[in-house]
Amino acid sequence: MSAQEVITADHGAVGVRSVPRAAFAALLLLAWSVMAFLWIYSTVDAVAVEGDAMAVVTAVAALALLTLLAGMEGLEVAVIDRWRKVFTDGLKSHLAGWLAARQFFVAIIVTTATLLAHRDYIAVPGTDSRLTEGLALGLYDLIIVGLLVLWFAQILPKHLAATNPDRYLHYTRAALFPCVELIRMTGVPKPAEWVAHRIEKGLDWHPTTDEDIQESRQPRQESLADIWRELIPEPGGPASHRGA
Repeated sequence: MSAQEVITADHGAVGVRSVPRAAFAALLLLAWSVMAFLWIYSTVDAVAVEGDAMAVVTAVAALALLTLLAGMEGLEVAVIDRWRKVFTDGLKSHLAGWLAARQFFVAIIVTTATLLAHRDYIAVPGTDSRLTEGLALGLYDLIIVGLLVLWFAQILPKHLAATNPDRYLHYTRAALFPCVELIRMTGVPKPAEWVAHRIEKGLDWHPTTDEDIQESRQPRQESLADIWRELIPEPGGPASHRGA
């Protein structure tokens, strides 16, 4: 058997093994889509039946915040890949401070969007049935917001930024960079830096031997964007033969 036949056979075996995972992912997407439809229906129902206009306000605010999060998540990948162009002073400490400040948006937006997306009940179209039980509604919020964040506010923008960092920066840098810079200047991330310093010092966390120090300073050939690009390999490329 030739090398090409071996590669083709391996690729076919990987494809067969990936079928259950793809099927589960498709079912999960379908279930989430139904839940998202019920969430939208319940929001409209809250306004039309209950007269709760704030339901629309909170829904729009939640989606706007998640859109901002998506921009920030992709921006992280693009900036890390092009940081020498972004921070012309060449200081990695500047990049590190920027990345720490960017994390503020992840923490605040996910928490706030989850609270805003919460509905007092989930209505079922064509019936009088409503999901009102506290624990069930909590799980509902967790699933619908959690998967929305994972799929569309994290993985999607990160891959877009990795595929074309320069283009991503062109469209997002002017709007998003001032937001991150403002948080950095306020010193919001500083308490975490102080705690990290104390813990690392107390645990003697830094490399101590010459070998460890040398290894930690080895240049990395792949950037974060290089790695994210491999999530969806180009057809016919070397990575495509390794399967999903």
